[in-house]
Amino acid sequence: MANTIKILIIDDEDIILKSCEKILKRREDLEIDTAPNGLEGLEKAKSKKYDIVITDLKMPQLGGMDVLKTLRQEQPDVTVIIFTGFATVDTAREALKLGAFDYIPKPFTPDELRNVVDNAINARQNKAEAAMLDLMAIVSHELKSPVSVVHTTAETLYKGYFGNLSPEQQKIIETILRNCQYLEDIIRNYLDLSKMELDSLESFQQEIDLYEDVIKPIVEMPEHANNIKNMKLNLTIEVKPKIKADANLLKIVVTNFVNNAIKYGKADTTINIELKQIHNEYVFSVFNEGVGIPPEGMNKLFKKFSRLKQKGTEGIKGSGLGLYICKSIIEKHKGRIWAESEYGSWVKFSFSLPVS
Repeated sequence: MANTIKILIIDDEDIILKSCEKILKRREDLEIDTAPNGLEGLEKAKSKKYDIVITDLKMPQLGGMDVLKTLRQEQPDVTVIIFTGFATVDTAREALKLGAFDYIPKPFTPDELRNVVDNAINARQNKAEAAMLDLMAIVSHELKSPVSVVHTTAETLYKGYFGNLSPEQQKIIETILRNCQYLEDIIRNYLDLSKMELDSLESFQQEIDLYEDVIKPIVEMPEHANNIKNMKLNLTIEVKPKIKADANLLKIVVTNFVNNAIKYGKADTTINIELKQIHNEYVFSVFNEGVGIPPEGMNKLFKKFSRLKQKGTEGIKGSGLGLYICKSIIEKHKGRIWAESEYGSWVKFSFSLPVS
């Protein structure tokens, strides 16, 4: 199994080892080994890489504290959980200070054991995801500038500032532009993911102007206002609400909506951008003419790494993260997000935020 979690249980009581195996084997993603004492446990830990080690605190020859100290020094990535029949505040505090993830007092119930192990597994997975997000953010920052230079240069050539291009040359430049846009989408989405994960709840307490602080700056960006498809942006702003929200996160959503309208929209048409109040919600929407979305594709929207393959979007690449990120951000703001479409004709993406 590719995502198997390897667990070593060390205890000098055979009944404890057998009970733990029986309790934990209900999870099919666990591979469980046992050792009857600390010395044999450390030998096994040296010969095989474990994700989690559960060790008794009091054992002859080598106790759980010594096992914990050794593993902290030699294998700092291993998650260690302590069993103890001597569950005092001092022993628990000492184990946690030495780097134990948690401790389980004896006697324990099956649910107590499962809960601590589940928490340890979730903590390891979250740590791995956070590390991956950090790496993606660093790489994305490094790529952002050179890709933007290539995109700007190719766009300048495409618009004929250095002379007219032949049809063959135009096709080559169009390929470069599409791939630059794809790379910029990936870079932006990975950076957005890292922002979203690191976002502080305090930022949601700041009062912002939804139009002035979020929508207007995105719409006025040169790559949107003077886009390569010559699509006009038509704004209908009926309200300019003051809300408590994270402006940077909401900019991610608006940017994604506008970028998609340009990317999938029909050249030389109008993109209609609206902000209005409907009952107790502020509703923002972006409408564009284009290939639209087939009915069977609507339920795939907003899912992580989900991309629609349909006629009319050949050659357009994406990361499959953009709308998933948008949904997560809007839900953080207690809002709703949805799409409407007439296949082959138009599509409209909307989100709503509650009136304060």
